Amino acid sequence: MKAVVINDYGDRDQLTETEMPIPKIDDHQLLVKVVSIGVNPIDWKTRQGLRKARYPFKFPIILGQEMAGIVSKVGKSVTGFKVGDAVIGYGTPSNRGTYAEFYAIDADQAAHKPITVSFQEAAGLGLAGTTAWQALFDAGRLKVGETVLVLAGSGGVGSMAIQLAKQIGAHVITTTSATNDNYVRHLGADKVIDYKTQDFAKVSPEVDLVFDTLGGQNQLDAFKVVKPGGRIISIVETTDQADELSQKYGVSFKKINAHPDKDVITTLTNKLGAGKLKVPIATQLKFNAENVREMHKLSETGHIVGKLILNV
Repeated sequence: MKAVVINDYGDRDQLTETEMPIPKIDDHQLLVKVVSIGVNPIDWKTRQGLRKARYPFKFPIILGQEMAGIVSKVGKSVTGFKVGDAVIGYGTPSNRGTYAEFYAIDADQAAHKPITVSFQEAAGLGLAGTTAWQALFDAGRLKVGETVLVLAGSGGVGSMAIQLAKQIGAHVITTTSATNDNYVRHLGADKVIDYKTQDFAKVSPEVDLVFDTLGGQNQLDAFKVVKPGGRIISIVETTDQADELSQKYGVSFKKINAHPDKDVITTLTNKLGAGKLKVPIATQLKFNAENVREMHKLSETGHIVGKLILNV
């Protein structure tokens, strides 16, 4: 099968196209013929070596955790799936990821793709949607009537977070640029802060929860807008001052690492199929090494509106 791999950590030039064996599956897995692939910041962070301490993968590494495709083989102990089923998947980090023509995934990390949804939309759901869900609800305990501030609401994860928070009856504030104001309001944002002209730490009202997708100074500033007893949930690197600031402001801070979850992926897929969730696509390109490098370049800017999708 064709795959795009890295043979060492480094810049985008490490991404090369090669032939790899089609994965063998365990009894609890599905072999999926990949149709579309979701590209995420975690992919280029892995490529740069930023995750090698946690995941000491052997080279060559096939990046990617998000995809949608057609089941081509079913493990002996798998129920609920058959050859030919269209599926959405968000898999565990490994050195045999989704940047390939075939992908082996645990059956409980996949869900049936709704017939009303394209493979491109489906491919962008799993990682982004699960990350938003686990940050807002599992770790953040967001409830109806509470106020949440989503940092970088126009990105792939932020777009999901706005929609999910609004659906449970939360008041949603987000940061983005003025050009994306209508976009995030359409997703459900009640108040939009233009980060280019406004400092959210000065203009945001007090909130119950901050969902930090940015880190750095934004993470430090988040402590200034959370009510005493409130929460900050981050999906990026933690600043050294987080513990000190938590005590100073009386705020709970937690860094989470999203992980595949059967119940979450099923819930998200049902919402997508019912039209209650949208996966806005920023750019989609044909799957080859040159375009993978281009997608990583775009993702690294941090200014993508929606999801980046590769089509096999």
